[in-house]
Amino acid sequence: MLKLVDGPGPIAQPPTDRQVARRFAAFTRGYWQGPTAGRAWFWTLSLAASIIVSVFVNVTVNRWNGWFFDALEKKDGESALIAMAVFPVLAAIVAGIGVAILVTRETLQVHWRQWVTAKLADSWVGDRRFFRLSLSNDEPANPEYRIADDVRWATEPLVDFAIGLLSAVITIVMFIEILWEIGGALTLPAAVGAFTIPAYLVLAAILYAVLVSLLITVVGRRLPSLVAARNEGEARLRFALMRIRDHGEPIALGRAEAGERRAVARTYDSLAQRWLAMIRQRGRLTWITNGSGALVPVVPLLLAAPKYLSGEMSLGGVVQVAAAFVAVQNAFNWVLDNFMRIAEWLAAARRVNELADALERIERDPPADHLTLTSSTDGLLHLDDVTLTDRDGRTLVAGIGFSLPPGATMHVSGELGLGKSALIQALAGLWPWGRGELALPAAARVTVVPHSLHLSEGSLRTILDTALMLPGDALADALRRYGLSALVSSLDEHRDWGKLLATGDRQRLALARAELEAPDMLLLDESTSALEIDSALALIAELRAARPDAIILLMGQSPGFAEAASHHLVMKRAGGVARMAGHDNPRPVRAEPAAP
Repeated sequence: MLKLVDGPGPIAQPPTDRQVARRFAAFTRGYWQGPTAGRAWFWTLSLAASIIVSVFVNVTVNRWNGWFFDALEKKDGESALIAMAVFPVLAAIVAGIGVAILVTRETLQVHWRQWVTAKLADSWVGDRRFFRLSLSNDEPANPEYRIADDVRWATEPLVDFAIGLLSAVITIVMFIEILWEIGGALTLPAAVGAFTIPAYLVLAAILYAVLVSLLITVVGRRLPSLVAARNEGEARLRFALMRIRDHGEPIALGRAEAGERRAVARTYDSLAQRWLAMIRQRGRLTWITNGSGALVPVVPLLLAAPKYLSGEMSLGGVVQVAAAFVAVQNAFNWVLDNFMRIAEWLAAARRVNELADALERIERDPPADHLTLTSSTDGLLHLDDVTLTDRDGRTLVAGIGFSLPPGATMHVSGELGLGKSALIQALAGLWPWGRGELALPAAARVTVVPHSLHLSEGSLRTILDTALMLPGDALADALRRYGLSALVSSLDEHRDWGKLLATGDRQRLALARAELEAPDMLLLDESTSALEIDSALALIAELRAARPDAIILLMGQSPGFAEAASHHLVMKRAGGVARMAGHDNPRPVRAEPAAP
């Protein structure tokens, strides 16, 4: 039974940011399980170890600062020289740790993105879901962009976030200890007597970080949705421009470029408004980020000044607590520093989730009113009172009924309109909307031969034999028999054959490939329209000789179709609905199963 969404249901509330994160984690965590688990955990643990060592090295550099500046304050030349001699070693360690973090981080990002891209692309392409999804009302905009770009923006930043979060936690623990140890308590005079603030630098660092984080959360709460809208607009603009390239010939011949230009202008105008809305929000956020950036280096100096002036803290101590305060603020303000990237990540993860969810629904939720697709018990093709509708319920074809035995060739002609594509797709197992029963021979392999064959860039060998299982002699023989002898020598040459071959040669190539697929049923959709009638008849005869027991349906008015057919079905449109106007196909009686 075919399963496609029958149109949108009630409008649901969009998922919250937390739901988006949890759904993305559920979809992508398989990288750390199964066959890829070993490699995934190796690079993950290597990266975590590098981060931990990096924080300890930073603490060591902080203590080196205290050592060096105390030596300068005391004018202790020997101690200062020793500190200067040690510093190159620290610098080399810092550089080495940086290289380790870079290599482990980017390797993990590449492998994880590769796994997620393969999973999503396989789900999209597999079982022809890309086409079935395009027929439904449930297809997210620009699925190819989501696979190519959004997967990258949803995986790479997440690794950076994990690095930053781990580093922030360890940094807070290590550098708060420095603030506590060196800063100590602060005693302030008061009218009723002096009072003491214990660990005052630690408290100041925490209060400052909490205040800034609250401000950034309140001011920037709308940013994720604005980033998502901007990304959607970018994808729509890219699609509008690709449409012009893909349909360049009819647009140029029809002088329709003005309409396409207006469409692009409308798309960019909408994109510009989305960008401006995001810019205004980022402007409000920048007030806080830049203001905090200016204050952070100064605040610890002001807080340490009383103890330094009173002689309770050395110059090296001031330098240490200032650096420690900045490090703690950077750690506490991890959300602040990454707020824009988190918003962009949420937008990308949301778009990946939408595609993954749509692909799951395409298999899970059949339309309420759908065709029944079964296997016949007598080896014949049967259509019993088949009515095809579009996704909105409008009837395209009504009351089709016929049966064809193996080896039959039927020409379907007349006024079909949109019903022709619907009928072809229904026979190919792709069109779900309608009523009636469509029974194919058991385990029948169906091949559709289109008007214009899609040619992937590559060699003719991969075009003719997508499974790469046939010997080269069989491929060369097929090319010769279908009038493409000139291409035999180019069988393994990688070219853009879609641009090099004329329409007639593409149709010959499509027929050759159809034979090589060894189908049990062939649907030819205007597949000889660019050929002379004699050539078309010769090619159809070649196909029939190669597949003598296959059921062949010739759809349309292409040369040779009527002459090659053993059965004819004529359709006529009335009121926008195509119906059977006549046929010379006596319906064979179905074989009923024997009574028990």
